[in-house]
Amino acid sequence: MKRILIGVTYYYPYISGVSVYAKILAEELGKNNSVEIISSKFQNKLKKEELMNKVKINRVSGCQIGKGFVMWQYPIISFKKVKESEIVNCHLPSIESFWLALWAKILKKKLIVTYHCRFDSGNKFVNFFIELIHMPALFWAEKIVVNSLDYVKGNNLLNNYQDKIVEIFPPIKIKKSSEKIKIDGKYKVGYLGRISKEKNIECLISAFAKLPKDYVLVLAGPEIIVGEKRYQKNILNLIKKNKNILKIGEIDNPVKFFNSIDCLILPSNNPLESFGMVAAEAIKSGCPVITSDIPGVRLPVKLSGMGELFKSNSSDELSNKIALVCKNGKEFYREKAKNLELFDYKKTVNE
Repeated sequence: MKRILIGVTYYYPYISGVSVYAKILAEELGKNNSVEIISSKFQNKLKKEELMNKVKINRVSGCQIGKGFVMWQYPIISFKKVKESEIVNCHLPSIESFWLALWAKILKKKLIVTYHCRFDSGNKFVNFFIELIHMPALFWAEKIVVNSLDYVKGNNLLNNYQDKIVEIFPPIKIKKSSEKIKIDGKYKVGYLGRISKEKNIECLISAFAKLPKDYVLVLAGPEIIVGEKRYQKNILNLIKKNKNILKIGEIDNPVKFFNSIDCLILPSNNPLESFGMVAAEAIKSGCPVITSDIPGVRLPVKLSGMGELFKSNSSDELSNKIALVCKNGKEFYREKAKNLELFDYKKTVNE
């Protein structure tokens, strides 16, 4: 039994690709190991310490700055937790990674970095500063796990660490169900995820406006979102202008949502999106997917054949692809499906 410490800025109940990844990894590793999480106490109501599915969660208080969370006590608390561990796994992007890497180096602990995506604030000076903070973790890491080689190709920050890089697809875990969510409309197009800038939801709404009135767009996803108030307000204003767009909020099982729609759309256009776990979840559930053709995000569709790609930011092309997928139907793509075994949480955890 190994003592493993996983460092991630946000953990459950916050929902994002990174937090879901960390939760699946922690709980699966926790079946045969001692696993602890060190994360932020991003809501006052959350407990500082909590045991959840055999995983001990340590939450550090602090304050919200944009999408980040500054934790003043992190250096002290993380030192204690690293000292008690054998293996440290820190998830980037994260400004706290510096402390985990430093303590792991000083205390001679094994350091594994999971590099999810580039940090992109829209400000090149801030981006450069965050990359400097990430460098010690990358330099001292024994291995750097990336979601896909397709995404990191040409990444200047990782160029000097090619011998450490290991490609492991994110853990895809679905709860099978035959249930559906009642949605009226001939053709039902779905989006599942946070309302955040990198998701490029305005492109989806623009594409949807070009479709006939018998199409319905259903937006589902978590209500707890940090650093996106202005963007959320803009998207909600766009939604109000179209009666065929529904916002249904968080759902208890994504598979029920995939069963209810004709296709799922992931229009992301930003390097903060490196894979799109939700696309792989939909594909595993038998629901065709349309994603933008950006590195990493395009992989689930390219590898499985379960859907279509569109040129990033092109609402015209996205509109045409939505019509095409709905016309072809689910069975058409299910018959084409291949390589579905690549998207499996057990495979990820084992690797």
